[in-house]
Amino acid sequence: MNTASTSPRIAIIGSGIIGAALAYALAKRGASVTVVDEGVPANRATGGSFAWINAHRPEDAEYFALRLESMRLWQGLVAEIDGLPVRLGGALNWEGPERIEAVAKALDEGGNTARLVSRARIREMEPALAAPPEVAIDAPLEGVADPDRIAEALLIAAAALGAEMRAGVRVTGISEVNGRVTGVETSGGPVEAERVVVAAGRATPGILAGVGVRLPMKTPLGLLMRTTPVPRLSERIFTSDALHVWQMDDGRLILGEDFGGSDVGSEAERAEVEARVIGRAQTAFAGVPLMLDASTVTARPVPEDGYPAVGRVPGLDGLFVATMHSGVTLAPVMAREVASMVLDDADAGVLARYGVERFG
Repeated sequence: MNTASTSPRIAIIGSGIIGAALAYALAKRGASVTVVDEGVPANRATGGSFAWINAHRPEDAEYFALRLESMRLWQGLVAEIDGLPVRLGGALNWEGPERIEAVAKALDEGGNTARLVSRARIREMEPALAAPPEVAIDAPLEGVADPDRIAEALLIAAAALGAEMRAGVRVTGISEVNGRVTGVETSGGPVEAERVVVAAGRATPGILAGVGVRLPMKTPLGLLMRTTPVPRLSERIFTSDALHVWQMDDGRLILGEDFGGSDVGSEAERAEVEARVIGRAQTAFAGVPLMLDASTVTARPVPEDGYPAVGRVPGLDGLFVATMHSGVTLAPVMAREVASMVLDDADAGVLARYGVERFG
């Protein structure tokens, strides 16, 4: 095991879910870790996430297996960290009814323990649903993380193990000598480090551009809504072609037209989407008055081809990157694998196909 006295000093740029999970994984192994962020934990993509932990996309077996492994690791973290704001209560999915049988079969064969359930069974499972679908996929291993608290909870756990947090400082560059990282330049002064991990979400391409590395990224906007608190309806996530919804511990519903949120343009369009989605949720849970409490429009950090950008950054020894959409699902497995690369000089292994060098 590495210890703080023998392992390199590590700076993590970004305190969202990926940076926070990595800080905990590294600190647990005794590393000297400093997390740098210009804002506060979960102030951008994590805080505006639907925060669904799932292993969908079975058509890509390798990526599916990575997501499934991360789901298993979430179970371990829940057992390991007291009060971690994660609920593994399962999901019901009836998107794309024409392919639901094939998707259920692929999920189950891939290890996601999915099964088809009938309308009668759904009524027994979820009495609050006013008009259950004819059939749905029951995925009992899936879950959610509280988007407001999950990054902060992991950072608190990391801090208890010795990690340091520097918030409110802007990163101005990566320092290096003779092709090796020596730290991070910030508005609050330098942070010395022999390893630097850029986990800054949509800010990552700009930081990497400063060292001559290209990371093309899409940053689609997604609108998600929260209602005022209502009595407990369900512990599960519900996903259909028209509505994705789950209930937070405080009784509020998080909802959108899909887990990435709705595309929005003008304020008028935003108001129209909010009214439409609240109306759909009201229909789904008839008899429960729903009122909009707040909505967020968040830019998703999505590398150009839709897959994570993670691993060593070519051309600068000691520099790593970890940025992606589906960060909530993938955080534990990414943290484990990147920590192994940083501390053990391990090869990319299961992350080999996701290297930033693929963008040229």
